[in-house]
Amino acid sequence: MDRSLKTILLLGPCLTFFGCSNILQSVDLSINVKDKAAQEDFNVIEKTLTLAEANAQRAAPYTRVVSREGTGSNANIVSESLALKSEFPAQNELSVYKLGVGDQLIFSRLIENASKENDVISTWPKSIDDFEYKLGIGDELRILQIVEEEKQQQRSVGVAGSDDAIPNFTTEETVQNIIESDGRVGSDGSVLLLEIGRLDAEGKTLNELRSEVRNILIRNGSSPRFQLEIAKFRSQRAYLTINNTSSVITLNDQKTTLLDILSSAGKGLEIGMATNVKLQRGDKKFNMGLRKIFSNDAPNIQIKDKDHIFVEDVTSRVSQTTAVVGEDGYVVIAGVGKISALNRSLAEIRNEVELRMNKVPNSENAFQVEISQFNSKQALINIPGEAGGIVSITNKNTPLETVLSQNGVAVNGKEIKRVRLKRSGKTYYFTFADLITKNAEPIFLQPNDRVSLEILKYKPNKIFILGGITPKILNIEPAIRETLADVLFTAGGVLSSTGAMRSEVYLLRGKNPVTAYHLDAQSPTRLIVADAMELRPNDILFVSEQPIVSFNRSLATITPLRILLSDIEDGAIP
Repeated sequence: MDRSLKTILLLGPCLTFFGCSNILQSVDLSINVKDKAAQEDFNVIEKTLTLAEANAQRAAPYTRVVSREGTGSNANIVSESLALKSEFPAQNELSVYKLGVGDQLIFSRLIENASKENDVISTWPKSIDDFEYKLGIGDELRILQIVEEEKQQQRSVGVAGSDDAIPNFTTEETVQNIIESDGRVGSDGSVLLLEIGRLDAEGKTLNELRSEVRNILIRNGSSPRFQLEIAKFRSQRAYLTINNTSSVITLNDQKTTLLDILSSAGKGLEIGMATNVKLQRGDKKFNMGLRKIFSNDAPNIQIKDKDHIFVEDVTSRVSQTTAVVGEDGYVVIAGVGKISALNRSLAEIRNEVELRMNKVPNSENAFQVEISQFNSKQALINIPGEAGGIVSITNKNTPLETVLSQNGVAVNGKEIKRVRLKRSGKTYYFTFADLITKNAEPIFLQPNDRVSLEILKYKPNKIFILGGITPKILNIEPAIRETLADVLFTAGGVLSSTGAMRSEVYLLRGKNPVTAYHLDAQSPTRLIVADAMELRPNDILFVSEQPIVSFNRSLATITPLRILLSDIEDGAIP
């Protein structure tokens, strides 16, 4: 009796000790006894998981949510269906760009010779057959005269052995002297020559003047042996103008042709170049093409005094000027003047330029007016992580999808890119994917548009695993769409645990009622069914515990008590 009592007295503290060995401190939770609400229960319906049921569940909606970035109430969770809703602005008619303050215009003007060489009908002057140079004012003459003089000279004969010379006889010797004289034809048309006197020279030929000089010499008893030439030719000249460059050509007593003058000026035929030649002689004008002048059948045109030759290349050049619309709304264009540009279209500007432009003679007067810089109208683009910023509105009506794509925006299945457009006091939301696929008409940027891009990332979903294994939460990716087989049969999966009962696998889905899909995973062929069953967010996977595991857990609790009782029986505890 005493021994039994002793055992009971010892057993009580031991049981208390083993039962409370893991409790370090008691927890006291105050409960409001007035709250009589009971824990909610759910109705569970069991179904055998078949291949047909798995395929039917695969077609069920896959509920996903996305997270919004931002501050305050903007940073929250949004359902996928709400994030995918799109509202587009009404399609406006394409508007014509109106110029504003700061826009820059470029005015290009083509200046060219409107006449072509092939279009010129050549007219040739008459040939000059009796050409002889006529002296004029400024010409310089030079005369060389041969004058003979007789000189007497006495010769002496010397006596041998004596220093005295005795005149013996007198001789005569003729000496020729050359007299050179220059004279210039003065403003009165006369020239003064030494030994000749003053002669009227203007308008006379050199032969006529030589005859007069010969007669004068004979009349004066002088030898008519002389030479009269023109030392400098200064009275006759022609003029040559090649495009914008002019020069004076002095004519002489040699026959000077048009071909000589053009060749001396370095003017020849050029590939791709058409050249027109005009000869003005008095009140008459003659037109010729350069290629015709150089042809074999062209007449030999002799140039006369006071002829003017015009050589005009049929070339073109483009002059450009820029003008900026000032604060007063006007632009100043060279050759046009100051014109109003504010809120006017480019077509209106062109019409006024054509009316007011100074016309260039002998030119087609072609011009072009374009906008080189668009600075007056802008839209704001805000793209996270990209350049974005201010976008200039141009006359090309740029689609919004083009602007976004150029700034790196692209469709990505792992996130939703939502566009917010503020226009004329109203805000529109739509996805970038709908913008490029579903919107039939493009949305063109308008002045003062405010466009921002919001990137909504999918929130990772989860399922719950419990039962005969360590409870845990497993994340599933919506983009991957894991199946039941991914959780059960893969390495480290649920059934890799030795405590899991393969015949009692349940997948719980829904709220009230909750459907428990039962799968007997003892056969490897059940992998087909498990692979067809897609997991959904918040699914609960319950795997029963092996009976032996429950027994071992109970035995592990009893074993310390059994050892204690054995020690008592053996008398280890007095």
